[in-house]
Amino acid sequence: MRIHHLKELIESIKKTEEMISLHKDDKLTLMTTQYETLKAKQVAEFIDELAKPPFQSVESFSLINLIINKYYPTINSDRVKQKDLKELALTI
Repeated sequence: MRIHHLKELIESIKKTEEMISLHKDDKLTLMTTQYETLKAKQVAEFIDELAKPPFQSVESFSLINLIINKYYPTINSDRVKQKDLKELALTI
Protein backbone atom coordinates (compact mmCIF):
# COMPACT_ATOMS: atom_id res chain seq x y z
CA MET A 1 0.00 0.00 0.00
CA ARG A 2 2.75 2.49 0.93
CA ILE A 3 4.75 1.66 -2.19
CA HIS A 4 1.73 2.64 -4.28
CA HIS A 5 1.50 5.94 -2.40
CA LEU A 6 5.22 6.58 -2.98
CA LYS A 7 4.84 5.94 -6.71
CA GLU A 8 1.91 8.36 -6.82
CA LEU A 9 4.01 10.95 -4.97
CA ILE A 10 6.80 10.60 -7.54
CA GLU A 11 4.30 11.13 -10.36
CA SER A 12 2.87 14.17 -8.57
CA ILE A 13 6.37 15.61 -8.13
CA LYS A 14 7.05 15.12 -11.85
CA LYS A 15 3.79 16.86 -12.80
CA THR A 16 4.49 19.71 -10.41
CA GLU A 17 7.98 20.08 -11.87
CA GLU A 18 6.42 20.29 -15.35
CA MET A 19 4.10 23.06 -14.15
CA ILE A 20 7.06 24.93 -12.68
CA SER A 21 8.85 24.71 -16.02
CA LEU A 22 5.73 25.85 -17.85
CA HIS A 23 5.34 28.95 -15.65
CA LYS A 24 9.05 29.69 -15.16
CA ASP A 25 9.08 32.55 -17.71
CA ASP A 26 5.75 34.06 -16.67
CA LYS A 27 5.81 37.58 -15.34
CA LEU A 28 3.54 36.44 -12.53
CA THR A 29 5.89 34.66 -10.16
CA LEU A 30 3.01 33.78 -7.85
CA MET A 31 2.18 30.65 -9.86
CA THR A 32 5.80 29.50 -9.87
CA THR A 33 6.11 30.16 -6.15
CA GLN A 34 2.97 28.17 -5.44
CA TYR A 35 4.21 25.23 -7.49
CA GLU A 36 7.65 25.41 -5.84
CA THR A 37 5.95 25.29 -2.44
CA LEU A 38 3.83 22.32 -3.51
CA LYS A 39 6.92 20.49 -4.83
CA ALA A 40 8.76 21.08 -1.55
CA LYS A 41 5.80 19.62 0.36
CA GLN A 42 5.63 16.60 -1.94
CA VAL A 43 9.38 15.93 -1.75
CA ALA A 44 9.31 16.29 2.04
CA GLU A 45 6.47 13.77 2.29
CA PHE A 46 8.38 11.36 0.04
CA ILE A 47 11.50 11.71 2.19
CA ASP A 48 9.51 11.25 5.41
CA GLU A 49 7.96 8.04 4.09
CA LEU A 50 11.31 6.61 3.01
CA ALA A 51 12.92 7.46 6.34
CA LYS A 52 10.40 5.34 8.28
CA PRO A 53 10.19 1.57 8.60
CA PRO A 54 9.76 -0.62 6.63
CA PHE A 55 11.61 1.37 3.96
CA GLN A 56 14.24 2.84 6.26
CA SER A 57 17.57 1.49 4.99
CA VAL A 58 20.82 2.46 3.36
CA GLU A 59 19.07 2.03 0.00
CA SER A 60 16.21 4.33 0.96
CA PHE A 61 18.66 7.01 2.07
CA SER A 62 20.39 6.67 -1.31
CA LEU A 63 17.00 7.18 -2.95
CA ILE A 64 16.42 10.26 -0.80
CA ASN A 65 19.77 11.61 -1.97
CA LEU A 66 18.80 10.88 -5.58
CA ILE A 67 15.50 12.75 -5.37
CA ILE A 68 17.14 15.75 -3.70
CA ASN A 69 19.85 15.91 -6.35
CA LYS A 70 17.29 15.57 -9.15
CA TYR A 71 14.80 18.17 -8.00
CA TYR A 72 17.11 20.49 -6.07
CA PRO A 73 20.44 20.43 -7.96
CA THR A 74 21.40 23.82 -6.55
CA ILE A 75 20.23 24.96 -3.17
CA ASN A 76 19.32 28.61 -2.82
CA SER A 77 21.85 29.88 -0.30
CA ASP A 78 19.35 32.48 0.93
CA ARG A 79 17.19 29.69 2.35
CA VAL A 80 19.94 27.54 3.77
CA LYS A 81 22.97 28.99 5.46
CA GLN A 82 25.95 26.94 4.35
CA LYS A 83 27.80 27.80 7.57
CA ASP A 84 25.00 26.25 9.63
CA LEU A 85 25.07 23.09 7.52
CA LYS A 86 28.84 22.78 7.91
CA GLU A 87 28.43 23.17 11.66
CA LEU A 88 25.88 20.33 11.68
CA ALA A 89 28.18 18.17 9.57
CA LEU A 90 30.99 18.69 12.06
CA THR A 91 28.65 17.68 14.86
CA ILE A 92 27.96 14.37 13.15
